[in-house]
Amino acid sequence: MNTSARASSIFLSLMIGFLITMVSSLALAEPATYSDITFPLGDRSFADRVVSHRAASCVRVSFANPRDALGPPDCDGDGCRACYGCDTCAVALGYRLSELDDRGYLTLEFVDNLLLDVPGDDLFVYITNGKRCQVEISANGINFIFVGEVNGYPGGIDISPFVSDKEEFHFVRLRDVPRDEDHSPCSGPSIDAVGAMGTALEVEPGEAFGVLEVLPLGELAISAERPAENLLLILDTSTSMDESFEDSSKLGIAKQILTELVDDIPDGTKVGFRSFEGCGNSKLLVPIGPINRAHLKAQIQVLQTGGATPLAYALDKAREDCAQILGSKLLILVSDVQETCRGDPIAAARALVAAGFDLRVHVVGYDVAQFQAAREQLKKIAEVAGGVYFDVDNTEGLRSALRIAAPLHYRVYDESGQEVFAGVVGEPEAYLSAGLYRVVIDTLPPLTLESVAVEPDQTTTIAINRLDGTYSAEVK
Repeated sequence: MNTSARASSIFLSLMIGFLITMVSSLALAEPATYSDITFPLGDRSFADRVVSHRAASCVRVSFANPRDALGPPDCDGDGCRACYGCDTCAVALGYRLSELDDRGYLTLEFVDNLLLDVPGDDLFVYITNGKRCQVEISANGINFIFVGEVNGYPGGIDISPFVSDKEEFHFVRLRDVPRDEDHSPCSGPSIDAVGAMGTALEVEPGEAFGVLEVLPLGELAISAERPAENLLLILDTSTSMDESFEDSSKLGIAKQILTELVDDIPDGTKVGFRSFEGCGNSKLLVPIGPINRAHLKAQIQVLQTGGATPLAYALDKAREDCAQILGSKLLILVSDVQETCRGDPIAAARALVAAGFDLRVHVVGYDVAQFQAAREQLKKIAEVAGGVYFDVDNTEGLRSALRIAAPLHYRVYDESGQEVFAGVVGEPEAYLSAGLYRVVIDTLPPLTLESVAVEPDQTTTIAINRLDGTYSAEVK
């Protein structure tokens, strides 16, 4: 074959490939109707990926596969509804004991389409068993907006009262609405599908995609385990915190690091701050609410030491702080000594958990290595409250421990230097066009990885670790 014929053949092959891609894309976007709701983008309108899932009470294994909520509805029209008499086609969330019990949720992502505010209902949830469902939406998979409750097959929601024009959302989180205990095999709302009426993401013909995920290892994994919507910092300001520590006092170092930390706490996190000093004395300096960085820093700076150490009393008051606060909660308790007010902090921690809150209590033992009784008591508090205990004996150690309240962020740049993605380490991965990227991770100092390859239909993983105060990253 001569050069001209070969060129013509290649051109013809490319044109055929282009036409096949275009036809496939058009077919994918053909309208489709499910239970009298017509989706202009057809099957492309439905959730594509499970981000996170946790079943609450009473869900049978056969109704516990979150992937059953992906793609278009497949429970309607084949007799497969409710909980009996057919193969499962939906995932049940289970029932919760109260509004304060946040167990039972499912987070889904739209990968090739968007949830937008359009005329009429914007989002449809196909629920097979007649139970109501709470719905939250998010642009980044971290900060969620509550947009109401739905029921039905499907139940529709108009997000316009909660968002502004042109806001784009990729994530939907569904939760049970607590009612009477439900002991059926698919207790709580049973989700078959979730569809959005928004537009499709533009995809160039023949464009190939891969996945980039940034994962934490070791102690860093704690910060990405399950980001909390509500954060309560609880700081010991008893007399012992006035002791000399490096070039300052224990309280002085703590104030410095907490002030730095405030700038790194993600937007949208609700934050509270409590101190404790003197028997029966614990002050809620900042109630849990939308973060006000200036006010929080001001409250940290005016802290002073004085009095004994009422650990149990502080935990009892923290239980009151969490009452009526919806969403997951992370409590970080920092202390340099054991209980000295005759309270029982272990029992107080158990009571905090027994209240039914979705929470964890991480405990920082601040320069307590030489005080075995204090160390063991603080470790036990973390253990019974589902948290992690940290031993801290220097400034860098305290900074590292408190970073669990402010997960690491990273940014991805294409070969032209344009930022194409910004995320949080350990959170939902990035879907990117195949190619080479520069990844900058916001450690101190920042880690920069050049020429990170994202391959078609493959997952590239960056694993971050920290050893002796130094961060490192490995591309796999």
